[in-house]
Amino acid sequence: MPRFGASPTPVATGSLLVLAGLVAGLWWREHQNRPGPLDPPLVVYAAPTSRLPLEAVAADYERETGRRIELRFGASEDVLTKVRFPVPGAPADLFIPADDSYVRQAREFGLVAESVPVARVRGVLLLARGNPKGIAAWADLLRPGVTVAVPNPGAAVGKLARDHLTRTGRWAALEPRAVDTGTVTEAANATKAGSADAAVVWDAVANGPAYRGQTVLRLHELDGVTGRVELAVLTQSRDPAAALRFVQYVSATSGGLARFREYGFEVEERAGGIAAALREGVTP
Repeated sequence: MPRFGASPTPVATGSLLVLAGLVAGLWWREHQNRPGPLDPPLVVYAAPTSRLPLEAVAADYERETGRRIELRFGASEDVLTKVRFPVPGAPADLFIPADDSYVRQAREFGLVAESVPVARVRGVLLLARGNPKGIAAWADLLRPGVTVAVPNPGAAVGKLARDHLTRTGRWAALEPRAVDTGTVTEAANATKAGSADAAVVWDAVANGPAYRGQTVLRLHELDGVTGRVELAVLTQSRDPAAALRFVQYVSATSGGLARFREYGFEVEERAGGIAAALREGVTP
């Protein structure tokens, strides 16, 4: 029988060391994944199309994890430029334009490490409050005195709408009535303020709470104007592991996708599966 106070055996000492190593490893892994007060925010460049769900998702994520999310909005072409030419010493972590064509461009420039689909958007016509011009069809847009707000080509919907309407032979007739309004939000706001009779915008924007009570027309003339919202982790990110965790959160069915669905987006059903694959360390 061992005496009280006897020195531990070599086997016991080894077991204690192994246990201490496991505990230390678990603590270190948890500590590494937990944001601290000095951790910089994750910087996300985004198109205003996704402003409402992204603001809600960012607030949820900060509350649940403590990691700050800094959202910087601009037209898709503008935020792509900022991603390509970041401010020295201040790189971005994530990029979510209004259409995945901009993600493809960023990938061609070697700027994208990983990306996942989030939602789809479609071009629609948002009418001025009360629809004073009685617009009910595409032909009504071509009547004298009608003005149509169209985001400039720097915005995804503005570029895609111009390209589609040019291919289908409709842009030449609409162009004299089109008012260049910058971003998709500015185009929608023009109808709310009454400075435009209609606006070509994404359905998710038109169905947002800011334009409740205004008529939305889904016209076959705009059927080819569609976008795919995709979230990309940038190669310039200073904390790619944290950026990827945010992507997993945004693309989780019960996480960020629920917020996008709440704000009228047609979410990508396979995004949840991609999020799960990323959690397992598998490239989708």
